[in-house]
Amino acid sequence: MIALLLLGCEEDLTIPLHFDGPAGAAWIADPVAFERPVGFVSNSRSGKIVPLDLLEGRLLTDDTSASFLRASSIATGVGRQLRDVAAFAKDGAITVWAVDERGAVLVQAPYVTGVADGAPIEVEPTATEPVFVDADDSGDTPTLGEVVVRAGYTTTEDWSVEYDGTRWWAVGEVSGKQSAEPVPGETYTTDLGELEFVVEGEATAGDRFDLRTDTGLAVWSLDGRPVALADDGERLYVAVHGDSPQVGVIDPWSGAWLGQVALPAGAAPWRMARGVAGQLLVGDARSAALSVLDFAVPGDPTTATVTTVATAAPVVDVAVQSGDLADGTPFVRAFVAPVGLHRVDVYDLLGGVWVDPNPVDAAVAGVDLGSPISGLTPSVGLVATPQPTTWGAYPEVPAVTVATQDGFVYVLDASTGCAVPTLRGPHGPNEVLDASDSFQYALLDDVGATSDVIMAYDEATGEQIAMSACPGVARTEYWTVTYDSGSASWEVEGSRSGIQVNAAYEDQRYVSDSGAVSFLLLSGTLPATDGDSFGFTVDRGVLGWSYADVNEDAALTSGLEAYWEAPGRPLGFQVWAGPTGGGWDDLDRKEMVLLPVENSDQVSRIHLDGGKADVSWQ
Repeated sequence: MIALLLLGCEEDLTIPLHFDGPAGAAWIADPVAFERPVGFVSNSRSGKIVPLDLLEGRLLTDDTSASFLRASSIATGVGRQLRDVAAFAKDGAITVWAVDERGAVLVQAPYVTGVADGAPIEVEPTATEPVFVDADDSGDTPTLGEVVVRAGYTTTEDWSVEYDGTRWWAVGEVSGKQSAEPVPGETYTTDLGELEFVVEGEATAGDRFDLRTDTGLAVWSLDGRPVALADDGERLYVAVHGDSPQVGVIDPWSGAWLGQVALPAGAAPWRMARGVAGQLLVGDARSAALSVLDFAVPGDPTTATVTTVATAAPVVDVAVQSGDLADGTPFVRAFVAPVGLHRVDVYDLLGGVWVDPNPVDAAVAGVDLGSPISGLTPSVGLVATPQPTTWGAYPEVPAVTVATQDGFVYVLDASTGCAVPTLRGPHGPNEVLDASDSFQYALLDDVGATSDVIMAYDEATGEQIAMSACPGVARTEYWTVTYDSGSASWEVEGSRSGIQVNAAYEDQRYVSDSGAVSFLLLSGTLPATDGDSFGFTVDRGVLGWSYADVNEDAALTSGLEAYWEAPGRPLGFQVWAGPTGGGWDDLDRKEMVLLPVENSDQVSRIHLDGGKADVSWQ
């Protein structure tokens, strides 16, 4: 007899409770089966896809009467190394796709087949009757019975239970050879709980039982190695690396191959981003290039044309965001993270030109974020910025969230390409606001004959240093301004920016090479002498998060942060909270990001409007 045991007392199984190498994330805005946003996170070390309740910030539950019981994960086999994941919902059903990097295949896993009495019908694993193979025709008649399979643990694979003359071994096609020994007469459970049975009777070497477990999972091989997924809700797009680099188009429900779009010869497709009006962007991991696929008919590969855009370096990641500029002009922009650089470059897809967020310097490049980029994601809607206008309103902007390899997350204003500022924004010392030694006013350090040069300040604001209008241009660093009598000028040096090409002169407003800082030195009646200097600290003042922002200031300079250990590619999503049955109160739209962190086996939810990482699953 074959029994089915749905998720229950899982604490008895020696498996990771939630995440084991979370690598990719996808979401569905409002599936009928759950009536709330649902996230799916793939794992690189367990072969599982874990569903999340994105609204409540907890593991998904499939039983409203027992919210403490989580829904089953989607098991694909511990031998798989899952990366990119995509999820689709239709008529109450949910199916999930993932890239298996180790097997170089695509995995299609049905999760929910429909809804009955308001509850989702999840896939239940089955197993065939064990078939005994008497290897030497000795007439042995052992039995294998009391077979149990478990939702969330069992996957589609062939199993053999073989006797080697000394002991039995259980081997799964995907789960591999099990370490635990099946002992005759005792209930046996595979290492991670995929299968349970009791074997009894005598056997000789080579005798075995064969059976197959099944969850409806399908495996698809392609003409090359699948490396990345994208979707438009109706179709699955897969970037394929191989002799013929391409982007394939798949029906996510049937698995039917709808065709492919050839990429330039020698391309190494990497991460993809869905644009607007049937557009798809593909980064190149080998060449400094970005492929832009335009579909005349969305999802129809026969109508696609490919344009190549030269980039500063091979592409780590790409995201597309659209909206309106300050003057009301619409824009569609690609945000491109070049390999090895610390910035995100901005490309105008409508005008076909690179956007310069900081026209003060000669380079046409994105702002320096201080670390190589891990991944990008666009916001679904507009994100409220923390710095109010003169009228007390909080501007809302289309945004792109950026994860960096040093463990931080930042937000870029897509309309400018600059970082979103904190409440105070980039700033130098202010006599009223700053009393610490590191942020004292810049006063003359007079080392020779008495001098009375001063650094001017704005009497209305108390600010002595004017900062770049593009947050992210300025770094958090210490600046020194030192007089040189030989040139009758002041040498300007930043502790991170180095000695500036432009020197400062008295009674002329000074602007540093990149436009990061600006100030005015006013001469007095007693001239400066060699070695006289001013020193001051500036704060870059950009909105950002770390894993634990102890003082919840959404600023990364207080030293009160714990960092994510090499965060992965973030995923932007949106939830609505509040009353849904009408009334006077508006629904509360929340712009959020899901961040898998493979190194530390955790997934964080970042509330962009709220300014903090508010949930962490481990």
